[in-house]
Amino acid sequence: MTEPPDVSFAELRDLDPGGLEPPVEVEDARIESAELGAVEWGSARFEHAHLVEVDLEGAMLRGVSLVDLVGERVNAANGRWVGATLRRVAFRQCRLTGLDLGEARLADVSFEDCKLDYANFRHSEIDHVTFSGCAMTEADFQGAKLRAIRFEGCDLGRADLTKAELDQVDARGSTLNLAGSVLGLRGLKIDSSQLMDLSRAMAAEIGIEVEDT
Repeated sequence: MTEPPDVSFAELRDLDPGGLEPPVEVEDARIESAELGAVEWGSARFEHAHLVEVDLEGAMLRGVSLVDLVGERVNAANGRWVGATLRRVAFRQCRLTGLDLGEARLADVSFEDCKLDYANFRHSEIDHVTFSGCAMTEADFQGAKLRAIRFEGCDLGRADLTKAELDQVDARGSTLNLAGSVLGLRGLKIDSSQLMDLSRAMAAEIGIEVEDT
């Protein structure tokens, strides 16, 4: 079960982000309706924070730390958050298309009704994370470690789990037309309606031709 963020909205102060300069330290604060665009922060930490309709499209936040944070309708499309640390974070209705979270560490994170098409999770460590109602076309999990993960009603069309390590990954009820290798999916839980798509992909990968007469 994903642990929710420890954020008391009533105790947060409103913060004008206009003067933020690296190293960025945001704590016990709310940032709302801010257009930060493609900022480049070599060091940034957000803790006990609430971000509402914040524009971070294309932002370079390598190694950013997010702890006990709620993001609502945040736009972080095409951002580069390589090596980020996310712990007890909730994203709701956020645009995260093409977000680069390669080599990141995510623990107790939830994504609800988010756009994560083409998002990159390569070689990340993802623990107790829930994806609910998310668009995840061609999301890349190659070489990632996924433990106690739930994909609930997500579109994982052409998502790539090649060489990912799976432990208690539940994808029942999601679209599961995967790209890449499907032979190393030990630890993945699916329902019977998803089995045909995976079995056909497995057969093709090992050279078996399936053709009805």
